[in-house]
Amino acid sequence: MMEFITIPLTFGIGAYAFYKLIELFARKRERIMIIEKLSQLEKASVENLNLSNIFGDGKAIRSAFTTLRVGSLLAGLGLGLLVGYIIVNATIGGFGGSSYEVRQTMSVVYGSSTLLFGGIGLIAGFIAERMLSKKDS
Repeated sequence: MMEFITIPLTFGIGAYAFYKLIELFARKRERIMIIEKLSQLEKASVENLNLSNIFGDGKAIRSAFTTLRVGSLLAGLGLGLLVGYIIVNATIGGFGGSSYEVRQTMSVVYGSSTLLFGGIGLIAGFIAERMLSKKDS
């Protein structure tokens, strides 16, 4: 049903990965050049030098709620698959010898319920995160 999206999606993911790889090497080269320039300075005071603008603050994506977000997403996706299975099993019944139209309907039910409940899981995680952050303040 959605075969038309696989080629652009694969190309997009590949292009993004290639861009990030090139960016990684370019930033590494820039950092090495800055370190070499700093080592050439003999009498410069490096105590007051702030390199956090160049190298970042050292803060990776660290959030106390990352596991909550991932957990709520996975719980929503699992619930969506379960609801999709229940809907397909209750309406269509057995899966043997299904026609093309029935298989397409089954894939739409699975896909839509998985996306719907995954989104609901993310919204629930966001609401829980807001409530927990207000409680901490």
